[in-house]
Amino acid sequence: MQRQSRTGVLDMLWVPPMAALFFAVRVLYGVCFAWWYDPWQQKKANGALWNDLQSEFYFLTSRGTLVSEGKVKPLPFDYASVSIVFENLRFCFTRGRGEVSVTMSPLHAPGHSYYIDDVLAVLDSKDRLELAPTGTLREVAKALRSHLDAIRMAFSEAEYPGFREKLLKEREEERIATRQLEWQVNRRPYRDKGGRTRFL
Repeated sequence: MQRQSRTGVLDMLWVPPMAALFFAVRVLYGVCFAWWYDPWQQKKANGALWNDLQSEFYFLTSRGTLVSEGKVKPLPFDYASVSIVFENLRFCFTRGRGEVSVTMSPLHAPGHSYYIDDVLAVLDSKDRLELAPTGTLREVAKALRSHLDAIRMAFSEAEYPGFREKLLKEREEERIATRQLEWQVNRRPYRDKGGRTRFL
């Protein structure tokens, strides 16, 4: 009992100074370093991603235009992001924490953005789970290279309204399937009056 109370007193004496020190370090970092170091690190990460894109996506980068970053906004963790305009498309490549994400939007409707898996699923009339994996830049490049002409056509001003309807339908079907899966996973077993196991 005496030992527990001594530990509690030590914690009370130790925690406030450490919290104050942590706060002071954060403020000092924000004032002295964050304004230049974080954007510099982000620019460096984005540059590394751009170099990898030039290697894997030469068919885009050689004829496309790198979108100027302007003021660099630091992303969380180790994420990097690069945007490329290619003919009537804008691609946004994001990499971080071992994941690669690619979205695309038509230049005439830049607010409409779609993940590459959704676009490929609609183009190939397949479920997303049936598609070839797109977890690495090389896998994405392979899938994109073989579908680029079809994507350009689908995102053209003439074809885009109809293609967008298909994409929205695909999103809705995926949302419903996800909710059904969540419902099945979250079903709780209970015993009825006869002792049989049932699910809510």
